[in-house]
Amino acid sequence: MKQDYINRDRIVTALSESGKIRFALIRNVKTVLTAQKRHNLEILPAFYLARALTAASLMASSLKGEERIILETISDGLINKIYAEAMQNGEVRGFVEFNRKEDISKSLQNTKDILGDGILRVSKILYNKGEPIVGIVELQKGDIVTDVSYYFAQSEQIPSAVILDVDFDEKGLISKSAGLLIQAMPGESIDKILAVHRQITKINSLSEIINSQPSLEKAFELLVPFPVKKLKSMQVDFFCRCSKDKFISKLMTLKPEEIIDMKKNNNNELVCQYCNEHYYLEEEDFNKILSIIIAKTN
Repeated sequence: MKQDYINRDRIVTALSESGKIRFALIRNVKTVLTAQKRHNLEILPAFYLARALTAASLMASSLKGEERIILETISDGLINKIYAEAMQNGEVRGFVEFNRKEDISKSLQNTKDILGDGILRVSKILYNKGEPIVGIVELQKGDIVTDVSYYFAQSEQIPSAVILDVDFDEKGLISKSAGLLIQAMPGESIDKILAVHRQITKINSLSEIINSQPSLEKAFELLVPFPVKKLKSMQVDFFCRCSKDKFISKLMTLKPEEIIDMKKNNNNELVCQYCNEHYYLEEEDFNKILSIIIAKTN
């Protein structure tokens, strides 16, 4: 049982003793592997989705309760959209959309072609805020790492260091995934910031450092050149709150003839974009939907 706990995907947040440097460290290989398998992704799209999911989890770690971050790239490359949504409580989900999925490997001339030109949009859904807080920056290198760092510098004016580590096994499945986010708050000494920078530039593989330690907390001792105070530790999972009932509720907003047409053409499969879960409408489901829609119009 203890070993199962140690091996669970987790994110740990911490502060420097001065309280002016914030750290978030995540190991999430099971989470991003689940995403890869659910969406049946080859190496390239799985790599980029894994980075986006990891970044979203790191960014959401400083929020409260069920507040959440939505990280999206929208671009003109082979992958035209990456969507990653993470809650502070550890839930994360996401997907990729393609311009030309069938030739994503054959058409690739350089890494710039993967995302191409576009934007990174970060939306924060916070308590007591009627509308999301949205920040938008142009994609820099289209590697997620540089783009997220640029977002912090431009939209939030927070000097940040981001490491996103993803690797694959011989079968093309994700075998390693980890991430580190370091943010310097105003007032921290330049010496402390430079010491952190020198330490992280020595990192060759974040996953190897994490895997060499009995816990994420112990890994901080190798990643940070001074003691830190742990704030919290959260379990991380690929999790979507979709359900058949939620799909049915949305179908009840359609017109009766649209539901009749769906039933007539055997369009009974419902697929969640976020997690690729499949639901199927039965005869009684169609009858229930129709009866409720008709009752509302009378």
